[in-house]
Amino acid sequence: MSFESDLIAFTKKAEKNAEKIFRGTTISLFGKIIKRTPVKSGRLKGNWQIDINAPASGTVDTTDTTPIKGIGAGSTLKIASKVKIAELHDSIYMTNNLPYAQLVENGNYSTQSPAGMVGVSIAEFQREVERQARKVK
Repeated sequence: MSFESDLIAFTKKAEKNAEKIFRGTTISLFGKIIKRTPVKSGRLKGNWQIDINAPASGTVDTTDTTPIKGIGAGSTLKIASKVKIAELHDSIYMTNNLPYAQLVENGNYSTQSPAGMVGVSIAEFQREVERQARKVK
């Protein structure tokens, strides 16, 4: 092999590894947020929306009644389907536009998730990136 072909092969492998880390981290982080979402009617958990390059507006009529610390199949598919088509240069947004979502996040509305859902998951972001990076070595 020539230096040029070695460099091309290295670049392709680095890009593929970066995509694996990007996708794995996103799926894990969003999954943690959904798992930490308390369940009463399942509407809050079902209203997590994942979109590429722009946040969702409005709410959806989906429910996810999987108990706290669990993630329903519908929610899992929702995450995976968006992450699968996203590219490294894309931004992936996760939004929940229900009026009480912020109250729950701030610990003012639910005893099931007194620390919230998003903030505690974001605090684990760096460790998750490192964990995903170790998988691709």
